[in-house]
Amino acid sequence: MTGVAQNTCTGYYSRKALKLRVLFRSDASVTLSSGHIMRCLTLAKALTKKGAECHFVCRKLNGNLISLIQQTGFHTFFLPEMINSEKEDATETLALLQENYQLLILDHYHLGMTYCQLMRQRCHKIMVIDDLANRMHDCDVLLDQNLLPDAESRYEKWVPNHCKQLLGPKFALLRDEFYQLHTSIEPNHILISFGGSDEQNLTALAIEAISNLKFSKITADIVLGMNNPWRFDIEQRCKKQANLTLHIQTDAMAPLMQKAQLMLGAGGATHWERCISGLPALVVIVAENQQATTEYLDKIGACICLGKTTDITVERLSKQLYKYLSEPKLLRNISQTAASIVPLNAGTPLVIEQIVAITED
Repeated sequence: MTGVAQNTCTGYYSRKALKLRVLFRSDASVTLSSGHIMRCLTLAKALTKKGAECHFVCRKLNGNLISLIQQTGFHTFFLPEMINSEKEDATETLALLQENYQLLILDHYHLGMTYCQLMRQRCHKIMVIDDLANRMHDCDVLLDQNLLPDAESRYEKWVPNHCKQLLGPKFALLRDEFYQLHTSIEPNHILISFGGSDEQNLTALAIEAISNLKFSKITADIVLGMNNPWRFDIEQRCKKQANLTLHIQTDAMAPLMQKAQLMLGAGGATHWERCISGLPALVVIVAENQQATTEYLDKIGACICLGKTTDITVERLSKQLYKYLSEPKLLRNISQTAASIVPLNAGTPLVIEQIVAITED
């Protein structure tokens, strides 16, 4: 397993300032988790570096990340918690806006064509971030960063003919830190991260599984989102075990991934962070939209799929952790396969290039 090289795309940000007003529509909650907001924040930060002005629209759901968005420096419009339809969501959003936007970026499983058609009153171009391919979109750009054998044909019936499709991990929305080498691997060190909310509390099972391992000097970094409902209990567990280090809403996932020998966690956008870091992983499918990609990555040897949450027990986690920590050659093979998936000279800068092209039309 090797570290990653310096990103060759950083020179992109030295180009002329991008005069662009961008509106993001996305949500986070205990049920939705935080992935949609986090990847939107990654893109918003990168656009801001280019000179764009970015705003967010979010609902006040239980477990929302509105405070985090504001702390990051982005103005945020609030919508009430309840929603009855796409039309209602768009109507409420339009009532809040006083200016027009060159681009709307929509990252939301519950909103589609109807919402976008109404939002064109205020938004000249529309970009949709999706991975379900299960509903109609009225958009000019569609981004799906997942790796699937049918990627090129998945959205044929769901987007208009003029829509530019950005498909695959080369368009993965990764933060700058993932293109830099921070640290080296620590033997028998595990990274545990089951997403922002970890609604099923798999983190607790993982901690117990580590306690049962018959390895000497096992250490682990435990990562939780700020709205994790099990946070207090996990904090108490970590205080009692000196070999565990807890991180809440960390912005240092890249160095944590680079020093781990093995990761135990969920699928989703973390796949691409892990792949570019060359980190082998035991992956649990915690949501339906994670299943196809996780199983495909397992099939090509880029991770080990442990199945769905209903398949997970402490005993199984302990057994799998012991097996793979005992086989460094197998881990190296998985690492090399994973590292080959996400190009070092693409990602977020490549997405911005596409945004610039479409908004200049």
